[in-house]
Amino acid sequence: MIEVTLIIVCVALLLLLAWAFFAYRTQSAAMTGVLHLVSNMAQGQYARRTDPLLPGLGGELARASNMLAEEMEKRSSGAQQDKDHLLSLLAVMDQSNEIAIATDNMDMIRLANPAASRVLDRPVGSLLGKHIETVIHHPDLMALYRNAFSSNKPVSAQIAMQAPGRTIHCSATAATIYNGAHYKGTLLLMRDVTEVARTLQMKADFVANASHELRTPLASIRAAVETIKEGDGDEETTRRCVDIINNHALRLQLMVQDLLDLSRTEDGRAVVQMDRLDLHQICDMITGMYAGNAKEKQVQLHVDFPPEAQTFRGDERLVTLTLKNLVDNAIKATFQGSVTIRSRLQAASSVVRHDFTAHHAVNGSHGNGSQGRDVDLATEAEANEFVLEVQDSGCGIPKEDQERVFERFYTVNRSRGGADRGTGLGLAIVKHAVGAMGGRVELTSEVGKGTTIRCVFPIRS
Repeated sequence: MIEVTLIIVCVALLLLLAWAFFAYRTQSAAMTGVLHLVSNMAQGQYARRTDPLLPGLGGELARASNMLAEEMEKRSSGAQQDKDHLLSLLAVMDQSNEIAIATDNMDMIRLANPAASRVLDRPVGSLLGKHIETVIHHPDLMALYRNAFSSNKPVSAQIAMQAPGRTIHCSATAATIYNGAHYKGTLLLMRDVTEVARTLQMKADFVANASHELRTPLASIRAAVETIKEGDGDEETTRRCVDIINNHALRLQLMVQDLLDLSRTEDGRAVVQMDRLDLHQICDMITGMYAGNAKEKQVQLHVDFPPEAQTFRGDERLVTLTLKNLVDNAIKATFQGSVTIRSRLQAASSVVRHDFTAHHAVNGSHGNGSQGRDVDLATEAEANEFVLEVQDSGCGIPKEDQERVFERFYTVNRSRGGADRGTGLGLAIVKHAVGAMGGRVELTSEVGKGTTIRCVFPIRS
């Protein structure tokens, strides 16, 4: 009996040892799986899982670890998406012309894009970490920034800012940033609307100038008509009134034609046909057109085209329009002198001179004066520019007027009347016609000695 009991005890002990060994191996495996999972999580890898079906405490720990890994994986995926969105936003801001500045809750700049750097004339790195009041000194802009904090929605204003060498008109918006109920900072956005403001001003000026220029001849025509209607049939008075009506009607006709020409040259959709042109043929037509006017004012018309510069690749309509307006202006400014149309080849150099190019102010915003290049005469092989110019020995243009003569309706001597008073649109037409062919316009003038206006074009094969 004792032996049987001893055997039973031994078997029980063996079973207990076996169970303890199995439990140890099971828990050890569970702990090893959990340790591997935690190790991967520490390295930012959340895809690994351990066996959740293990019994006991090891199984509970495995299931809890798996749940933690799943949550971390979701958060990591969301954080990566947020990071991608942020990088995309930063890339857009870097390439945008819209000025963007973001501050924290202490008004310290935490983000600024290259557009802000250009306007503030400081590197982006020197802006970050600075208090906004040490960077932006414009009172209206700072007032807008402060108003955003007391408002529950974005606030906007139109602001004019001084940038290096120019004035920038901005449409500015400031908005506060919150995380729940906690204020995190303010975002300041500014969009450059200088070109829009300039275009609107151009339109307003154009309407005002056109109205003024049209009002004068119309008033004269109306006065002449009323004089005829109320007159006693005096033949001399009637003839004088008819002449007034005829002169002002002709002026209105010229103005309408010039407005149409200006509209066509400004139209970016217009097709520019670049062909090989014979300048002699074009100038024969123009000199014939103005021969009568030149003879009446005792002005000699000359043409000087050297053999290497007698042909030119350009748009025939635009070249004719350019020369017609230049010759017309030159004859009006000259009495008992000469007007010369000439051409030449040149190689450009780096010396500075006045240059009125097509992209400079259409309505007189030349800033501090356009700058161009002086030139060197060149052989046909060396030349990279073709010059077509009209020179007169007339009254010249005062220095203060030289940067404005390409404005619409601007005339140097407003006291001139009759045939010598143009519409004020000729040089605006020239500037746009030359610009449409890829060229630039340069002006040289001296009061009492005359004016030279040259149109410079890149040589095309």
